[in-house]
Amino acid sequence: MMRANDRKVPLAQLLCAVEDVIAARPRGIIEVARELGYSVGAVRARLEQLELEQRAHRRQIAIKGWCGVAYLWYAGPADTAELKLGETLVAQGAPNREEQAMIPFQSTVRTFPAINRRDPLVAALFGPAPARQVAV
Repeated sequence: MMRANDRKVPLAQLLCAVEDVIAARPRGIIEVARELGYSVGAVRARLEQLELEQRAHRRQIAIKGWCGVAYLWYAGPADTAELKLGETLVAQGAPNREEQAMIPFQSTVRTFPAINRRDPLVAALFGPAPARQVAV
């Protein structure tokens, strides 16, 4: 668990610090977060901001024996081939990063109907529910 005193740079300077870390050599997001003492979420937000400003880019790498993908982050803008791939995805209808931030979502809410019966565990602990009287 990260603590505030584990952080090596102030929050206001985190964007520049992330850029400096990936300028030294390509790194994964977890490495950057561990080196700076921030959460992966905080570092991911800064890396995506750098990517939008074309000050950093990521490349997908395959990991042997693992079916998923991982990304290494590099300093500087992406190659033209990578930019064309992104433009193709947007042309096919995939939202770009700016639109992804604005996509609304609905949280799942579960409601259970009232069945006029006391929960079995509560009934075992406290006895049956008192009879309800309906006001007329």
